[in-house]
Amino acid sequence: MAALALAPLLLALALLLLLRQSAWVAATAGVIAAGLVALLAFPTAWSTLRSSALDYFPLILEVALILLFGMILARLLEASGAMQAISARVETLAPSRPLGVALVVFGIVPFAESVTGFGIGVTIGVPILVHLGCTLRQSALLGLLGLNAVPWGALGPGTTVAAALAGLDVDALGLTTAWINLIPVLVVTATVLLLTRPRLGGLLGTVAAAGLLWGGILGANAVVGMAPAGIIGSLIVIAVMGLVFAVRTRSGGLDASLRGALLPYAVLTLGLLAARAVADALPSTLTHLTASPPVWLAVACAVAALRVDGSHAIALAATRSWVPIGTATAAFMLLGWIMTTTDMSTSIGALLPTGLILLTPWLTTAGSILTGSNTGANSMFTGTLDAAAAAAGVSTMGIVAAGNAAGSLAALAAPPRVVMAVQLADADNPASRRDIAWVQSRALIISAVSTLAIGLWIQVTL
Repeated sequence: MAALALAPLLLALALLLLLRQSAWVAATAGVIAAGLVALLAFPTAWSTLRSSALDYFPLILEVALILLFGMILARLLEASGAMQAISARVETLAPSRPLGVALVVFGIVPFAESVTGFGIGVTIGVPILVHLGCTLRQSALLGLLGLNAVPWGALGPGTTVAAALAGLDVDALGLTTAWINLIPVLVVTATVLLLTRPRLGGLLGTVAAAGLLWGGILGANAVVGMAPAGIIGSLIVIAVMGLVFAVRTRSGGLDASLRGALLPYAVLTLGLLAARAVADALPSTLTHLTASPPVWLAVACAVAALRVDGSHAIALAATRSWVPIGTATAAFMLLGWIMTTTDMSTSIGALLPTGLILLTPWLTTAGSILTGSNTGANSMFTGTLDAAAAAAGVSTMGIVAAGNAAGSLAALAAPPRVVMAVQLADADNPASRRDIAWVQSRALIISAVSTLAIGLWIQVTL
């Protein structure tokens, strides 16, 4: 039975890895296979399916809308010149290359990723790193290392999916993930220091930036909840380092172009925080809906569109780009729901050696590298992690959070993302195979080290 339950996942992985099919093709094939296996070998009461679907399917819609509006916002900000204004400001203020790198890796890339997702932060960070004087390979790898806050990327749909499939409170899962995410942040910090080889001031600044990001995300999870935690944590890094840089260079405040560039981000962040506060104070269906991340992403898009000519065409182009991404994400989520609701994931969990919970983070790591998304990885494997935790008699929260943290960092090693980063580092020439191989190999090593450390940590502590 366990082998049969595993068949839909193996089919999806084979299509992705061996046949090089797109994510939506692999996910759709997995859904069809899972449906057939469930009908034949894992019969489930209609009432159970209906009740679970009513709870879970609105989440699929919410995640799809987060992805859609995130992509539209990224396109609008690029067209308005907001990205260029922010990049120019960083290049002007950074007193040294290592400190500029620290601001990008622990501030700018995590902030952009927390707002929009999809590796958009890499598209902002890599060009800045090139202008700071980093080599092509360094710029590509350092830009990818900025994906160290992916559990909160695009306001955390991947973490939300994991919480829903495991029956956990999403804010509690975000907080537990934040604690464990110290390990990926430490791995990233060590790698940044090896690449930049800074003097004492740069070393201290890099460590401080990493500490501010981790502490800021941890505190934001505890105080205001999971969804905006990545935005708040990365904003703390940007604000503190920006203030220090401005004082050192005696630079003035924000000019008009930079204020305009930051306005959509401010509307999104402050609006979401205010709406969540109202929803907590006056709980109702209406306040819950207005506190939903897609609502404020849509508002931010509307604000950004005011500064762009032809915003309608830009939104349509972003929507067309979103279709395969949204389809794949929804299909992976549906696959996870089928396998969890019909107890197929529980059966797969029995294949893992009882007690060897150090192996569990490798599932989401592999899934994230293949799908390029912690949402896809969590959709595929959260049910299995839940079952493995139950079999080992340990905390489901800890196991799922560990898988979430490990898989999220592993998104930096997804091959399409590596190619994108290398190409961004030299936009005028085709990406070199040697450069891609260099960055890819190191991205895989970084992911493996982080996953190994997380696995050993939970094996000892849980």
